[in-house]
Formats: sequence, C-alpha cells, structure tokens
Amino acid sequence: MRPFERRLITLCSAALLAAAPARALAVGAEEDAKTLFARGRELRSAGQCDQAVIAFRSALEIYPEGLGALRNIAECEEELGRYASARRDWWDLRRAALQSNEAKYAGWTEDAEARYRALGSKVGTLTVRLKGAEGKPPVQVVLDGKPLDPRLLGVELERDLGAHTVELFYGGAAPIAERAELAPGARQVVTLTVPAPLPARDAPSAPSASGTPPSGIRMGGYVALGVGGAGAIATVVALAVRAGALSAVEDGCSPAGGGAYECPPSLQGDYDTGKTASTLASVFAGVGLVGIGAGVTLLLLSPSEPTPPAPGKPAAELVLTPTPGGLGSRLLVRF
Repeated sequence: MRPFERRLITLCSAALLAAAPARALAVGAEEDAKTLFARGRELRSAGQCDQAVIAFRSALEIYPEGLGALRNIAECEEELGRYASARRDWWDLRRAALQSNEAKYAGWTEDAEARYRALGSKVGTLTVRLKGAEGKPPVQVVLDGKPLDPRLLGVELERDLGAHTVELFYGGAAPIAERAELAPGARQVVTLTVPAPLPARDAPSAPSASGTPPSGIRMGGYVALGVGGAGAIATVVALAVRAGALSAVEDGCSPAGGGAYECPPSLQGDYDTGKTASTLASVFAGVGLVGIGAGVTLLLLSPSEPTPPAPGKPAAELVLTPTPGGLGSRLLVRF
C-alpha cells in the first residue's frame, strides 16, 4: 500500500470516529424530543393546549428537524384563539418544510400556506404612532412589556386577540400608558404624544455688588440701629446714676475751693460711683452715635422694599424727651 493511500485511510478513519459521538448525540436528542412530543400529544388530547404548547416547544428546541412539533404548536394556538402567533408558526412551518427532504413532510408546505392565509381575516393588528418627538431627547416605546423597535413605529403589527398595553418612557416620573383591546379583524391605532418639557425654574437673583443680599443690608441697618438705641439708653441711665451720685456728694461735702470738695469717708462710695458712671456715659454715648449713624446709612443704601414705609415717617428714629427725673429716650423701629 502506498504512503498516500495509508494517510487517506487514516484520515477517513479519524473522521468516522469523530462523527460517531455527534451521531450518538443526535440520536439521543431525537429520542428526548419524541418523549416530549408524546407528552404534548397527551396534553392536547386532554384539552390542555396551553401546557401542550410548552411541551411541543421543548421538543422543537431539542430537535428542530422534528416539524411535527411545530405543526402541533400552530394548531394549538389556533384552537386557543392566538391567531397572530398561529400565523407566524404556520409560516415558519412552511419555510421549514420547503427546506426539508423528508418524505413524511410532503404537502406540508401547501397546508401551512393555506392555514396562514385562512387566518388573515381573524388577526387583529395594532399600530403604534409617536407624536411630538421631534427635537426632544430619545424616548422608548414598550409594547406588552417588551421594547418596540423604533423602525416598527407606524407599522401594522399582528397581535393576538385581547388586551395590550403600550407605554411611553420619556424621562418623566412615570411612563404614559395606553391600553388597546383587539377583537378579530380589528385594526387598532394607538398614538402616544411626547409631553413638552417643563419650563425651567426662575434663576435666583444675582447678589449685589458688595456681595451682601439687599435684605441683609436692611437687616444690618436694623441691628445697628438697635445697638445704637441701646447705647443711647445706657448713656441716659449712666447720666442719671452720675447725677444721683453728684447730688449726694454735693449734699454731704463742703467746698474746698478750686472745684474740689472735702467729704467724709462715708461718701467715698458715692464719689466712686459717680466717677464710674461718668466714664460709662461717655463710652455708651459713643456707641450710640456710631450705631445710629451706621444703621441710618445702611437703611439709606439698601434697596426699597415692596411695601415701603409711609412717606414722611422714617423707618427708625430716636426720640429724646425731658422727664421730671432727667432726660428720657425712645427708639422707634418699624419692620
């Protein structure tokens, strides 16, 4: 035997050995498919077409060459009133029968095509249209829980009879949903309108040149006026205390010349009180003047309020009035 012939025989033997497991697997799959097919026939005979369809589909997935399972699926769906699904399966059977060389499937092409055409008048169609999507962010249409290809918008889609839900997801809090009920031969059109975008909220007002909001300037003026008024009131109180201490010193001491007094030791406390009150009166008077001046300045610089004070009446005023015991004061502030 020539070397070439020996190599050829070796290659053929290897090919046959490799094909043997594949043939074994195919035989095993066919046997499993026959078991499932038999189970589907039992369920169909018992009037349980819903469960039979599941068994037939399992058999078809294991052994696609077994076209009897596909034919039984189409017939069961037709019995259940799922005319759109039945038409699709009849057409798949027609295509598979054309490609098969099995003698047992002879004539199935014509049978499948006839059933496909006969169900045409019973099928309901659903057309989904989209309105107002131009110039807006992309949206998504979902039909019966499954995303709808945008290329199918505006196309008549065959669907089984009964209720169908169309949802439009456009970025809002909840999708827009429409429900359609298909009857035999019905032609339903569902139009979904994309809502206009919500108007943008007004932008916050820009801060003033100084970086402080107008309301802050006005409030600062009120605070400064309050501090100035408190300083003025403290000044009046300090002056009253000084006046009382000075009166006690003048009554209990004798003049010693040069504006000095000769006082007994018991009046030392009154003298010290008067001296301290005099110092505090000077300090409080300065605080009051600065506070009132700053407050008035800030109020004058702040923008006008929507409801300004009545003409001729200032927003804040300090009133000093004489009283029987000395000098009285009142700070009037209007908010």
